Amino acid sequence: MRPARRGFTLIELLVVIAIIAILIGLLLPAVQKVREAAARTQNVNNLKQLSLAFHSYHDSYGQLPDNGDWDNVGWAYGQPPWDGTFRPLIASGCAWPYKILPFVEQTAIYNNWSYTVPIKVLIDPGRPGTGLASQPYNPGGGYYGNMNAGPVTDYAANAMLIGSGMNTVNSGGANYPQNWANGPSAFVSFKRTLVTITDGTANTVMLGEKALATQAYSLRGANNFTMTNGSTQATNDDTLEQGGPGIMGLCRAWSPDTTWYMATVTGGTAFPGNSFQLTPGWSSWFPYCFAFVQDAQDLDSWNLWGSPYTGGCPTSMADGSVRIVRYMSDPTICIPMVTPAAGDIYTLD
Repeated sequence: MRPARRGFTLIELLVVIAIIAILIGLLLPAVQKVREAAARTQNVNNLKQLSLAFHSYHDSYGQLPDNGDWDNVGWAYGQPPWDGTFRPLIASGCAWPYKILPFVEQTAIYNNWSYTVPIKVLIDPGRPGTGLASQPYNPGGGYYGNMNAGPVTDYAANAMLIGSGMNTVNSGGANYPQNWANGPSAFVSFKRTLVTITDGTANTVMLGEKALATQAYSLRGANNFTMTNGSTQATNDDTLEQGGPGIMGLCRAWSPDTTWYMATVTGGTAFPGNSFQLTPGWSSWFPYCFAFVQDAQDLDSWNLWGSPYTGGCPTSMADGSVRIVRYMSDPTICIPMVTPAAGDIYTLD
């Protein structure tokens, strides 16, 4: 007679389950580290591609791409559509990510803009999401109905470096460009060239990653999220549709130099070498909003560089190199990193 099979006892089964649970517990952190390392590598590759695109744009147009104009000034070019839809005809009024699309192998999107197609090179794979704003595109919504729809970017340009297409007409005063409502001929741009980065291209941030609160991962675009205490906080995550000065979703390192106050004009053109050296004594709070931080719950990300990775933030310098900048909030280092021609050289550890 064949002997009866002996099954597992309850204790043996529990021991096996406990061993499997321990092995999984040991394995998961390793898997997460591998995934984070892979995402960080792709993130660095994205920054390199974007940096090369900035340089290629500079070679083609004789200046770095600026952040365009409010409302994309579609109305100023005399031809429909006037709904702000990106197209080559109004490229000079569009935000920097649109300007460089032909230089990152995205000519098709450059020529035929889509509100429903994410742009992969603008997205950090270390953050979850679709690459699109949470507000849906409304074909009949017009410009103001769709300015918060469409692709978003995880990468921000240094606003002190590139400026916008609507900077000041004189130094030391909050004056709008003269007759700015008349369109592009009245706008004032930095027209920043690489040779005017006298602090050194290797010492000046060109592109970095913008910090985000973790609640904003699932609420991309210009929104407000609910904090753990029940109050609301801005995502600081404008879409590509919102160009112009002081746009937190597309730029960081916001300062008076990038909008209305310090863009000195020489012969009708913004003097490209001018920069404003911000010191801790300039304001009681403003210098301290220049920082590199890790994404976190409830984070007020206004003007902050950041990333979801441990240890530091991948950052592209104006020479095209990418370095990992440790998280810090020291304005005596962070501010010199973004001023292109202030004579304030810094040293990183």
